[in-house]
Amino acid sequence: MSRNWAENTAQKLVEQDAVRQGLCLVLGASDTGKTTLTFDFAKRLTRNHRVAIVDADIGQSHIGPPTTVGWTVIDKTQCNFEELQPHGISFVGHVTPVGHLLQLTAAIVRCVEQATTKSDVIIIDTPGLVVGSIATALWWTIHKILRPETILAVQKEDELNDIIGGLAPPTPQLKVLKSPPDIPTKSPQQRLAYRQKQFARYFRDSCSVTLDLTKIAVQTSQPINPDRLNGKLLALRDEKAADIAIAFVESWNPDTKTAIIKAPTLDIAEICCLVLGDVMVEMP
Repeated sequence: MSRNWAENTAQKLVEQDAVRQGLCLVLGASDTGKTTLTFDFAKRLTRNHRVAIVDADIGQSHIGPPTTVGWTVIDKTQCNFEELQPHGISFVGHVTPVGHLLQLTAAIVRCVEQATTKSDVIIIDTPGLVVGSIATALWWTIHKILRPETILAVQKEDELNDIIGGLAPPTPQLKVLKSPPDIPTKSPQQRLAYRQKQFARYFRDSCSVTLDLTKIAVQTSQPINPDRLNGKLLALRDEKAADIAIAFVESWNPDTKTAIIKAPTLDIAEICCLVLGDVMVEMP
């Protein structure tokens, strides 16, 4: 039923001309169907638009690895999320927005800026943080910065009311949608298993790389303790401050000023900065 709900709702939104151009923000708690709806809606919009999806659900990422906001342009031939390859990513450094609101906001804005050059409609799929003062502050701020033309608010009951009530000035188009009741709730263990699967997929063909730390800047929000860095996630950033990949630390040697990281195949010469995250890589 939830699959049919997403398809039927997406078709109705197209018929209602819910998105003509610009930015569409999809809000909803976890397990409400918003991600499936986002993809189904995007596929239908490709008939008349160049459409990009920005995946900001950093804990359950479909576009790019967990801990990042990823974006891609949707092609008419793509039929499921497994086929989506990111055009770009922006590192947040954790799998939850809590404690990382600035990083998440900056990452979303950066990906929207990049996607704007390749599309005329951008749909942002968001994490499930929608309850409490932190959530309202986050989405009010995103709304103020990006000024989306459309908001799709997917809710089970009235959990989005505080967020919706504080959006000012009003969004040109605000659609409040009822989530289907049959969507199963994922357990923390299921969410962890999904992240492990996504990390394993991302690092499947990775290799060890030795970096000269005298030639590369290091950004971190905490003091560096070399004995506690093994397995820590980090972003590899280029001279234009774009995140070209993520990696994890295998060893960190302050004496030789070198670090060994595990990363996808890339040109080491492009790396100008390492941005240390706040989580260890979760592998099976």
